[in-house]
Amino acid sequence: MTSALNRRQFLRAVPAAGAALHGQTAPQKRVLIAGAGMAGLAAALQLVRRGYDVTIIEGQGRPGGRVQTLREGLAPGLTAEAGATRIPDTHFLTLSYARQFGLALEPFHAPVGLDTFHVRGQDLTVQNGKEPEWPLNLTAEERKLGREGMAAKYFGPTVAEAAKQNRVRRVPDAVLAQDEGTIAEYLAKRGLSADAVELVNLGFATTFAAGLTFLDAVSEHVEKGYFHIAGGNDRLPFALAERLGARIRYGQRIVGIEQDDSSASVIVEHGSERQRHTAPHVICALPFSVTQGLFEGARLSAQKQEMTAGTPYFASDKIFLQMRRQYWRDKGRNGFAYTDLLSERFWALGPAEAAKRGLLISYTIGPKAEKLDRMAVGDRLSVTLADAERVFPGAREHFESVRVKSWAADVWVRGLSPDYGPGQLKRIAAAGQREGRIHFAGEHTSRWTGWIQGALDSAHRVVDEITAGA
Repeated sequence: MTSALNRRQFLRAVPAAGAALHGQTAPQKRVLIAGAGMAGLAAALQLVRRGYDVTIIEGQGRPGGRVQTLREGLAPGLTAEAGATRIPDTHFLTLSYARQFGLALEPFHAPVGLDTFHVRGQDLTVQNGKEPEWPLNLTAEERKLGREGMAAKYFGPTVAEAAKQNRVRRVPDAVLAQDEGTIAEYLAKRGLSADAVELVNLGFATTFAAGLTFLDAVSEHVEKGYFHIAGGNDRLPFALAERLGARIRYGQRIVGIEQDDSSASVIVEHGSERQRHTAPHVICALPFSVTQGLFEGARLSAQKQEMTAGTPYFASDKIFLQMRRQYWRDKGRNGFAYTDLLSERFWALGPAEAAKRGLLISYTIGPKAEKLDRMAVGDRLSVTLADAERVFPGAREHFESVRVKSWAADVWVRGLSPDYGPGQLKRIAAAGQREGRIHFAGEHTSRWTGWIQGALDSAHRVVDEITAGA
């Protein structure tokens, strides 16, 4: 669709167009971006397409942030997603970026085999839609409903209503209405017994805020499948980085972000030198877990100062056990398990042939990850391998090697995603609120918090903010 320029728009466009013809960019169209995670990369790409002069400053030597694929130390062809792992088929922005760069998608969940539920020392499955006799102290009604029935009764109405706003940028109203207490408190108030609360949330901490749980449940309700990028999810940030080229400056640690009435600055340490970069706009695409002390000269609002100085993030550990063959398939299991053990839940990844090497992945978030983080790496392996043996007997026999990722211990991130507690979902909008010439992007500023979709959504939002005032 095209439209005619009015006189003011024409006069405003002429200098920028003239500069572009001579290989230059008008000074007012310069933007600095702090962080080369998915939000920073996507914002840069969109701004470059609109004729902006963009520089991304990144402390690490790679792009992608929490999209990190591990390959070293694994068998050829195996990849381990340390961070962002799944792409729901409803995450339209993420899917569009994958298509844009010609990246093939593969189903994340194994197409054959049964999920495993490990409860009170028993391994159980749901077969032909019939749930097992759960070894828990459930009421007669809870036992009749079963795990899926209870989830449908107590989550279903809110999730279905929220799903109507699946493409709306703000947190759905139906979810905000339930942002009260933890998920355990939410379910207990509705009459569920303690064992029923545990069963419904098996494999997940019941201390999570009800609002955050509902946000994830919206995706679970409307999606029909999960994908990952063939060859590794990091192919997406590397594709964006290749397109941006020398606009990304790696190995420069950001130590300050400041602003005055006419410009904003990013102060960096590069080797023994400290440098200041200045532009009309700065996008902070860093997680709030690592921004403490960066904004002392930024003149932020009191609320934003508090958020950038101390937003808590979830601890998260992934422990990748490489197995010489995917032996769990021999018993009709797909390698996915939800447990009451310290390892919390297991995922499995590998080629279609069961005889080939595969990964059994322990994935913990929250309190159990914090407990693992207090252990030595060797002890973490021992505990995880013992849990794997309980859930999928044969783990010790087939185990070959291990890779471990703790996001709380990663100095560039210090956590997986923001722990917005009960009643705090409104902080998502506040997190993304512009402060003068400083704009804020990242999954923590989007209702798709914790997902690549959230990072991309925030990137498009800040680009709209900047270009609207151009």
